[in-house]
Amino acid sequence: MFQRHLHRHDDVNLVMSALGNDPQCLPVLIALGAALRRDVASALREVIATGAWQGDVRVRSAAAHWREEPRFQVFLEHGLEKRRDRGPKYEHLNTALLTFPETRAALYRVSAAECPQHCRTKTGTFAEDRHVDDYREALFGWYAAIQHAHACLARATRWFANNAESSDLRRPEAFTDWMTGTRRRDPSATAQETEPATRRALQEIVLMMHAWSPHTFEAIDVAFQKAEGEHASHAWGGSFEPAGRPEAQAAAEALASVLSPQERRQVRNIIDEIEAGDEFRDMDLAKDSTLPCTSDRHRGYGTGADEREDCATARGRVYEEVSRPWSEGIDRKADAARLARFLLGPRTDRIQAALATARAAVARDATERAPQIWHDNAEPLREAREAAGLDLHDAAGHLDIKPATLQRFEQATGKVPGRPVSLGYLQLLTLACVQAGHTAPACIPQAISQPVNSLPTTL
Repeated sequence: MFQRHLHRHDDVNLVMSALGNDPQCLPVLIALGAALRRDVASALREVIATGAWQGDVRVRSAAAHWREEPRFQVFLEHGLEKRRDRGPKYEHLNTALLTFPETRAALYRVSAAECPQHCRTKTGTFAEDRHVDDYREALFGWYAAIQHAHACLARATRWFANNAESSDLRRPEAFTDWMTGTRRRDPSATAQETEPATRRALQEIVLMMHAWSPHTFEAIDVAFQKAEGEHASHAWGGSFEPAGRPEAQAAAEALASVLSPQERRQVRNIIDEIEAGDEFRDMDLAKDSTLPCTSDRHRGYGTGADEREDCATARGRVYEEVSRPWSEGIDRKADAARLARFLLGPRTDRIQAALATARAAVARDATERAPQIWHDNAEPLREAREAAGLDLHDAAGHLDIKPATLQRFEQATGKVPGRPVSLGYLQLLTLACVQAGHTAPACIPQAISQPVNSLPTTL
């Protein structure tokens, strides 16, 4: 285990130890599990969106050893165990993500297809490494929570059944009300109001039990059939690990004894929905380029719906590139990684990648003529920059010069700019015009503008 990522893991164990045999442990555990599961999905989505996983030491080491692009699978497997008593397994992570389609689609794209899925944004973000820590802390917290699910459920149902005739004011009329903290004795709490909360609570506890023991669904099915007077017996799956059978059976029988027929039907519907999700659904989600990007990078100041849609479209294009049919002599993964450099990530990184690629394609004689072209056409080039919406300070940042220096060059005062800066300015101006839908100034030679126009820098 990662010792520095066990804070939330230890918090869950501390809370459960403090509650002891108190039946209140069940609603508390459901609330903890729901929050941790949501945080696992959110943090993993940010790890993928920011590309922070590429900074993991195992990822960098493997990429250097095999001389290949960084692989997300190396990051994902770092910390996942094969046995459930050693730490979080892949099955635990997979169950946590079952109700988060955006995260599952991003995970499938970046993992199964080895496809870059960095988020497309206008600005960069700070402290990207914290997303990795958030993800691992939430994952270990989720791992701790699911270990208590079966025991907490059995403890709460035993208390509920033993206090049927008791005057304990805490005991509600229905067990599902205890799970959700609902008091139906209050006339304002109608069935329509309590049903969504009941469904969420049942879904969370079922997911937690299923994550810890793969025998949970079968145990619930058999227990429910027996509760309805039918004859049923267990046929434990041979491919599953034996661990978890007794606790799954005990919890399922306890749950069946306190639920009404309608509530048992609701649990069955929840299980059917969970089992309906498989890899083919993930593939369908991955192919959906209209799936909105839900990364936190689109929730900052100045961002809007258009940016989210552009991000979704760009990520869909990169995935489409890597998922094309195999052809001899064509490396789809390398092509997708190259396309991602132009379409994904912060806007500054995309511009730098485009300028570096376009600069390498310009002949030497064209580069030598660039300073004089800029000096002779400074006024129309400056007007074209302003019309394309490229700010003076942003342009200076892309060229790695001071805004005052750029302003002097655009006024054609002082000495003629150097060749690298001049070439960069002309190509940056061409790129800005292309992205704004404008025509590049005619004074820019085709030998300089064509390398920019040929790049897939727009959606």
